Amino acid sequence: MYYSGQEIIDIAVRIEENGNTFYKAAAELIHDQSDIRGLFFDLAEKEVMHIAVFQKLAEKFDAESFDFGVQDATDYINHLAESHIFGKPEAGKKLAGSIKTPKEGLEIAYQFENDSVAFYTELLKFTRSNSKALVQQIIDEEKEHAAEIKRFL
Repeated sequence: MYYSGQEIIDIAVRIEENGNTFYKAAAELIHDQSDIRGLFFDLAEKEVMHIAVFQKLAEKFDAESFDFGVQDATDYINHLAESHIFGKPEAGKKLAGSIKTPKEGLEIAYQFENDSVAFYTELLKFTRSNSKALVQQIIDEEKEHAAEIKRFL
């Protein structure tokens, strides 16, 4: 399977939308720990900013900004996208509904951010030209999010 640049952007946007949904829903479930609640609301806002970055990226690159002609590489990216904790539609909402404790929410969030780093790092290997800087920016921010979450675990 060959992914066009727009298809890659669509996957990334879906992941970020699911993250936003998860973080907002998780924050609403937490009433007694304002620090964690605040963290989740903050992360929800950052996911919206990532969506905007990816949409900006989609406007800037040509159809060949991503080089997924090699079947093995495409299969791996597909696997990463499908196995990402928030890779499927509505995954964020579904996972948020399963949270029983703030710690569970933090653990899911930490896995989400690390899955995102892995997905975008692999994506970066196949990104061409000036699109690399924007993808690297997202990777760096996802790493920061994971570090923020880890402080609460």
